[in-house]
Amino acid sequence: MNKNLRVRIKNVVLKTPLLTSSGTSGSRDEINLMQNRNKILASLGAFVTKGVSINESLGNKEPRIVEVRSGILNSIGLQNKGVRKFFEEDVPELRKYELPVVVNISASSVSEFGELSERILNYNTHSIIKGIEINVSCPNIKKGGAAFGADPLLVEQVVKEVKSKVHDSLCIITKLSPNVTDITQIGKAAINGGTDALSMINTLRGMAIDVHSGMPVLGNQIGGLSGPCIKPVGVYMVFECFRKIPECSRKEIPIVGIGGISNCSDALEYILAGATAVGIGTQWFINNTIFEDIHKDLATYLRKNNETIENLIGKAHGHSFKKNPC
Repeated sequence: MNKNLRVRIKNVVLKTPLLTSSGTSGSRDEINLMQNRNKILASLGAFVTKGVSINESLGNKEPRIVEVRSGILNSIGLQNKGVRKFFEEDVPELRKYELPVVVNISASSVSEFGELSERILNYNTHSIIKGIEINVSCPNIKKGGAAFGADPLLVEQVVKEVKSKVHDSLCIITKLSPNVTDITQIGKAAINGGTDALSMINTLRGMAIDVHSGMPVLGNQIGGLSGPCIKPVGVYMVFECFRKIPECSRKEIPIVGIGGISNCSDALEYILAGATAVGIGTQWFINNTIFEDIHKDLATYLRKNNETIENLIGKAHGHSFKKNPC
C-alpha cells in the first residue's frame, strides 16, 4: 500500500482516494467482466454500489441515456433488484473485491430510509458493507415528489433516521444534490443529522429535445447531466462546503468530490478544493482503464512533489502552492 495515497473517511481506511461513483459500476457485474479487473481493484480505495432500495425497481421507461456535448443525460430511475436480492446475489461477489463497500440507498420517505438502513445492518452479517451513501436527490413521495435534498430540514431528518438505525456500525455519507440555491445549507443540515461525510455532486437536472420529432429524447423527458461539463460546478461546491462549513474546514467531516473527473489533474482539483476522496463515473463508460491511469499518475505526482493526499486536501484555500503537474 502506498501510504502517500492513503486517506480515511471516519473509521474506513482507503488505500487510494479513488471511488466508483454510484450508478456507474452496477453492483458488481461491470468490474467482474473486465479483463483488467485486478488492476482496477488495485487502484480503488472503495467500491460504491448502484442505488439500492427496499423493493425491486424497474426504473424509468426507455430511452434512458442520451449523449450531449461534453457529457451524458441519464434517467435510469434507480433500477435495482431490491435489498434482499442485493445481499443474496451481489454481496458474495463484492466480498471477493477485498475493498471497503459503500451501499448507495434510495427511498421515498424518511421512515423508509430508516427501514432500509436497518435491513442492511441486519443482512450485513459478515461486515462486508462498511458504509451507506444516502441519496437525498430521490423524490419524497409523501411531500408531493419534491427531492429530499432541496430541503435542509428533510435532509437532517433522513440522516438522523438512518443514523438511529445503524448507530456507529457503518460510516454514513450523505450525497448532496447540486440542484439547490446554497449547497452549504444542505451540507450543514446533514452534519446536524449526524452524517460522517458528505459526497457531492449528484447530477444536474437537464433535458434534450429531438429537433426532428419535436419531442424530448428521454423517455422520462428530464434526466441527470454528468460528465466533463459539470466538473467546474462540482469543484466550486466542494470548495464552498470546505470554506463555509467549519467541520469540513477542520477535516472532521470529509468530502468526496464527484463530477466530471477525467484525469489526474481533475482529481487533484477536487482534492485541492477540499475533497478527501473522489468518485469517478461517466469517464468510466468511455475508458475502462481510467482508475488505473489516475492511480498511476497520482502516485507519480506525489512522489515527484514529496507529497501526500492528506496534505493536499484544501490547499486551494489561501495557501501558497507550486507543484509539478501530473
